[in-house]
Amino acid sequence: MRPTPEQLATLTRLERASFEIADFFARPQLTLLSKAWNSVFMGGLIYSCGSRRFNIQGLEHLAPFGKKDGILLVANHRSFFDFFSISAILYWRTRLTKRIFFPVRQNFFYDNPAGPLVNAVMSGMRMFPPVMRDKEKRPFNNYVIARCIEELNREDIGTVLGIHPEGTRNKGDDPYAFLPAQPGVGRIALGATRAYVVPVFALGMGQSILGEMKANALSPNEHPVDMYFGAPIDFSDLRPKGNMLTTQKRAADRCLDAIKALAERQRRDAAIRAGRDPDADVPVFERPAARAVTVPVRGEHRSDHAPADA
Repeated sequence: MRPTPEQLATLTRLERASFEIADFFARPQLTLLSKAWNSVFMGGLIYSCGSRRFNIQGLEHLAPFGKKDGILLVANHRSFFDFFSISAILYWRTRLTKRIFFPVRQNFFYDNPAGPLVNAVMSGMRMFPPVMRDKEKRPFNNYVIARCIEELNREDIGTVLGIHPEGTRNKGDDPYAFLPAQPGVGRIALGATRAYVVPVFALGMGQSILGEMKANALSPNEHPVDMYFGAPIDFSDLRPKGNMLTTQKRAADRCLDAIKALAERQRRDAAIRAGRDPDADVPVFERPAARAVTVPVRGEHRSDHAPADA
């Protein structure tokens, strides 16, 4: 799907050029190229940042799906590395397609001359398509939503698309407080009738690559990275009125509610792991903190405590 001339006309010359570069690399024929790059570079980077810290729960919800399935991941957003970490787990631990995109705001990656290069290095050009912030460029965002829906509904290939219902990174101190869900997410969820919408809650990854490497090497038990996957969300009751803005907002809220439920599971598990009462969240007995779960790159996952869905 291509944007109309009118939609492209809202972009600056640099934004159009950056979009065209990323759109070229989004071709299915180039998936192997991005897969190879991300496996070696980003896979190695995320492994060095979190391999000893990952505590993964709920991957059984993705086990039934394969390379030709469309998956819409809806996740909270605390760190720039959230979806890089999620993508790495999908690469290592599932049978899903390696054709993974996560839309980003155009800031830097599409409106800075160095943006495409950083996009290529950090993601193999998978930070695509760009979402525009300026009001006069919103017509292009209609194309972005339509493009996301089209990619998820393709029958010839599978696509994984990762988006944040909150629309931006939540910089608040409380990881269990959330920004309002944006209706555009609900529009995609309702329009992607062939895709499965899977919620994810991730917590523990910071903003500094060197800091994450240090934590992984020296103190993995004290700095776990929790990642909780939930069951696919059902929107069958909302789709008959999916063209209504109120319905799209309800769908977005449903996505966020599923993420909140996973966040509560993680909060309780983290309290128990630290020796606190999960209901009162205060220490109830003295014991060493439970060892953080280590997820190997390959092989079976073993947990020190029961899965969240058990």
